Amino acid sequence: MKANFALITTCLIALLSATPLAANLPGQDPAIEVCSFPIYKSREVDRKVKILVKPEPKFSRQDRQEHASERIVLTAVLCGSGEVTQIRVKSGLSDSANTKAIEAARKIKFIPGEKDGNKISQSLILEYHVQN
Repeated sequence: MKANFALITTCLIALLSATPLAANLPGQDPAIEVCSFPIYKSREVDRKVKILVKPEPKFSRQDRQEHASERIVLTAVLCGSGEVTQIRVKSGLSDSANTKAIEAARKIKFIPGEKDGNKISQSLILEYHVQN
């Protein structure tokens, strides 16, 4: 019995130490996509990312009333694949408002930056203001 308990305990410890634990903030997407392209700072690239379309979130009437003149700050990676990935809420409001901001961020259209003729990724801070 003691041997089984020790074996189970050892397996649980090994499993937990191998699994990264991350707390999700309210409105945080638990399935954050990771970009496989290298991420560079603006000063390190030959051609910076060019944002073509940055849609505004479709906040609900309630969110606009409760959070008028407030803002949501996200961090995201504009991936060399052309997708917006690794979106995280840096400074948020309600779950519904954060979700709307994340949805809008996913819809950003851009031309990836380049370094040495290869597409690269750049990290970006996105701000969305709630207008009443």
